[in-house]
Amino acid sequence: MMAGNDGFFYFLPKFVQHAGEECRDSLTRFYEAVLPASGEGDVLDLCSSWTSHYPSGWRPSPPRRCVALGLNPLELLANPSKTEWRVQDLNKDPQLPYADAAFDLVTNSLSVDYMTRPLELFEETHRVLRPGGLACMAFTNRCFPTKVVPIWTAPFTEASHAKIVGAYFRYSADWAEVGVADVSPDGWVGQRDPMVVVVARKRG
Repeated sequence: MMAGNDGFFYFLPKFVQHAGEECRDSLTRFYEAVLPASGEGDVLDLCSSWTSHYPSGWRPSPPRRCVALGLNPLELLANPSKTEWRVQDLNKDPQLPYADAAFDLVTNSLSVDYMTRPLELFEETHRVLRPGGLACMAFTNRCFPTKVVPIWTAPFTEASHAKIVGAYFRYSADWAEVGVADVSPDGWVGQRDPMVVVVARKRG
């Protein structure tokens, strides 16, 4: 893992995709099933960028909101799902600047493998969720090799990654349910470009 400031690494916008098209489409379909209707819930997208992989056209109606929290302002400005955005390095400061029970859904698409203080961040995720709210951490087998945390690379399998993220949930807060959703286009085993989501629900 490359030491140093994540803000510097992400200073220049990266308008690129980090998963294959079919995998991205599968993740979008998953989000379509869990996102609240536009006027019925608040959403926080952690480690956000120019896309949250939400369905095209989905955007909350006021006073509901979708907060895109990430590292690059130009990417966040381009995100079509957001109603507001914030630049924050979660590895430097994992404390989320939101009230308790402020959101119905928290997502993290393809960046959980870069979190250096995951238990603190997952505890904060639990805090800002409303009772019964969902947290969804999606990942594939692509990454920036110099930025991924060491535990992610040995072994480099989807099963081990799901166990790691599941442990983040279980050891961070009192989550009611923790499960794994394989949303790979043709199933998990043997896929060159898998897509997996570890999902937890806040008790209540």
